[in-house]
Amino acid sequence: MTAAIIFGLIGSGALWSLANIWGCVPLGLGLIGLTLCLKKIPAEPPHLGVVTIWGERKEKIKKEGLRFLAPFFPFLYDVILINVEKKNQDLPAETIRTPDLAVLEIPISLTWTPGTPKKDDKKNGAFLINYLNSGGEDGVVDILADIVRERVREWAIAVNEGPQRFKDAIGAQEEAVEILVKTIAGEELEAIDSSVPTPILFKYFNKPMIMPNKDQVKKWGKKWKVVEEMLEQEDRIRTEKAIQKRRNIIKMIKTGNGTQPIPQLGITLNRLNIGDITIKQGTQLEKAAEREVTEERERAAEILELKHVRNRIKELTEMKYSLQEARDIVQTERSKVDKKINEIIGIDLEGLGRGLGQDFKK
Repeated sequence: MTAAIIFGLIGSGALWSLANIWGCVPLGLGLIGLTLCLKKIPAEPPHLGVVTIWGERKEKIKKEGLRFLAPFFPFLYDVILINVEKKNQDLPAETIRTPDLAVLEIPISLTWTPGTPKKDDKKNGAFLINYLNSGGEDGVVDILADIVRERVREWAIAVNEGPQRFKDAIGAQEEAVEILVKTIAGEELEAIDSSVPTPILFKYFNKPMIMPNKDQVKKWGKKWKVVEEMLEQEDRIRTEKAIQKRRNIIKMIKTGNGTQPIPQLGITLNRLNIGDITIKQGTQLEKAAEREVTEERERAAEILELKHVRNRIKELTEMKYSLQEARDIVQTERSKVDKKINEIIGIDLEGLGRGLGQDFKK
């Protein structure tokens, strides 16, 4: 009976269909496995993947696109996705004090990118591991904010560096940027081997040279005489080249085209800018500065007005007016005096004159 049923199935083709179904099972399992092994690393926004094997991060990366991975036992080959688009970080205006105890505000903004700009996957992997160790985007934002705030406050109040008066601080954006880049980059910046402070060298080697202010003259002499003497004892040419190289780095960073690696944070610094350094609103210094500006503006306007008066009087005297007449005309034009002409009708001016004359003779 059983044999008859089997032969009947074969004859009907049912057993052949069953065999085909079981043959498709490995194919289906293979397709499922292939789907599980494919992982997309997004290109918008740009991402990179740090490779992990058995949960351990490796200095190896996977770039954007579809990648074959095996995030299941026994391979456990996977990636940690990292968004590597540029990050803009605007810090709240930092309150600083200069040695003359002026209270100022300094706005600072940065742009940075996770990883390194160099085309070295292993090095980039090491950078991104440091980035993860720093807490990713949120961690790096906090670390940079702390570094920048602390350093800019130190720079502003220091008596051996930075501006000594608030008027010097207001125009010291470039010096502040250089100080902050040096602090953030650390050993990654090539050292400038000179006993003269770098901010002073920036001014000395600037073209045209930036002359020292009153405080700097006391220490460094007129036209940087002391700096000249110190550089004579050093390799002046090498120092100038190092300053020029540093200046180019700062220039690129200020324009947003920087590629300064910061390996300890696993990022590349693209931009660091300082806005207008201003007097903190509501302080006595702000009120005094406003009065000074107002008075200076009024003095300038008065000088200009007096110059116009002199020129106008000269024109009138050349037109045969007397000096007194010219002054009267100008004063009238400036609305400083009112000139009125009153016509009195019904009075004999000639008789009045004779009467006054006769009375005077008596």
